[in-house]
Amino acid sequence: MPQKEKNSLKEDLKKKIEEFSALYEVGKFITSTLHLDEVLSLITKKAATIMKASACSLRLLDKSGCELLLRSSYGFTNKKFQKIKKSLRVGESIAGRVVKNGKPYVINDLSVEKKYKYPQFPIKIGLRSMVTVPLIQKDKIIGALSIYNVKVGEYTPEDVKLLSMFASQAAIAIENARLFEQAQTGYLNTIKTLSNIIDAKDSQTFGHSERVMEHCMDIAGILKLPDSQKEILKYAGLLHDIGKIGIDVGILRKPSNLTKDEWKIMNMHPVVGSGIVEQIGFLDDLAPIILHHHERYDGKGYPSGLKKEKIPLGARILSVVDAYEAMVSDRPYRKALSFKKIRQELLEGAGAQFDPDIVKVFLKILDKKKT
Repeated sequence: MPQKEKNSLKEDLKKKIEEFSALYEVGKFITSTLHLDEVLSLITKKAATIMKASACSLRLLDKSGCELLLRSSYGFTNKKFQKIKKSLRVGESIAGRVVKNGKPYVINDLSVEKKYKYPQFPIKIGLRSMVTVPLIQKDKIIGALSIYNVKVGEYTPEDVKLLSMFASQAAIAIENARLFEQAQTGYLNTIKTLSNIIDAKDSQTFGHSERVMEHCMDIAGILKLPDSQKEILKYAGLLHDIGKIGIDVGILRKPSNLTKDEWKIMNMHPVVGSGIVEQIGFLDDLAPIILHHHERYDGKGYPSGLKKEKIPLGARILSVVDAYEAMVSDRPYRKALSFKKIRQELLEGAGAQFDPDIVKVFLKILDKKKT
């Protein structure tokens, strides 16, 4: 074999190795999260990277199977282009045709392509050629992935094969994320049902757990907690009183002060609650927050007498919100307090019962909602 051919073969082999290595690494990357929006964002970004493309867009079929919705894009800086045609019918434009026919489509020059719906917009931002491939999941087309380049006639049949291979991995990642999302929805519905059962034991506080959860999410947003922590806190807010499920209704609804023995029973609900969620695999991360949400910042709370930062952050947030919700609601032994009085109680409790930083954040949120 002539040296020139050997060198050419070596170059081709080197290129293939690089492409497959990149494909493998990208595949690992896009399956590193199970949150659908994050997965879609990673797909468009990594598709552009592996294909050395200037931009990328991803469309998925809606539930009806008739419309293609733009779910993620990368590299489109022109706002006017980003707003154009968020939805396409199956068979419409290039993405719609690819989904209908199940075959990749290459455009070497957008300025002369008649089947592309709005060629003027990518051209305005300097994009000239494109490749669109179907996203196929278990022999079923679920959408289309498109890459764009600033050069005319940039993409080869080999590029189409590489993008199609990437799209296969992307479809698997999308399916996994969707299954995870469905499971999470099922879990959340179960949790909401449990929280409603707890709240229903006391008609005067029905909806208490939902409101506590919403306030906790407001605080978590201001504190910029990671999504994983937000999710745990969200569920803990809904289930923080699950330990009351075994407490006699007569104690929960008692119109006068509780006796010493009755308080002992009430004070056990965080321990009972944390024990319940520990037995449910996907809820066990909630246990420390539920267990410690009646601790005090000064160490005089229960059940463990933890102090300051030794109390989990989620429990410190929940403590403030739970106290607020108790004060803002009518109880058998008193009417709801005024906002002025509640504010005073929270400020007086800051540094003693409550984490002062959490109180400060929560009062800012409440003040903003009042205006």
